[in-house]
Amino acid sequence: MRSTGDASIEFHLHDGGTAGLTVGGESNELTVVESGGTITVTAKLECGETSCMKTDSPRRDKDLWRHLNLHQYPTATLTADKRTLQMPADNGKVNGKGTGMLNLHGVTRQISFTYHATRTGSDYEIRAFTSINIADFKIERPSFFGVHTGVKADIKVEFNLHEV
Repeated sequence: MRSTGDASIEFHLHDGGTAGLTVGGESNELTVVESGGTITVTAKLECGETSCMKTDSPRRDKDLWRHLNLHQYPTATLTADKRTLQMPADNGKVNGKGTGMLNLHGVTRQISFTYHATRTGSDYEIRAFTSINIADFKIERPSFFGVHTGVKADIKVEFNLHEV
């Protein structure tokens, strides 16, 4: 299986921020490959001297790049065993739960996620969701001008796969 067409990742940092500060961003810098029964989703996080995860502010994008040490940790990768995931029959839909290994900021941890998959012929449309505590990945809580976000990050990934 290979990714086809659009792929995107969104994140939203919240819960416990100063004055309710949240930071959200998204990127289309995502590749997905299935090989040997393992699905690997890789998000490119570093785009020059700024974050590929675009927020609502170019200044905040650059601050995020610095804060997350993206020059040192330019990607995030999730791997999951395809055999443990339910795949829909042709013209079918599946909602499921899975686990995988997330490598973020130089730390690899097992995470749980939920997903929704639809299939038309050999094409799969996948949407997956998870929440992480950024402290689990040795990421300090972001601060912008003395105002902090929370430590919980919701992550949504969408991509299409084509069976070859």
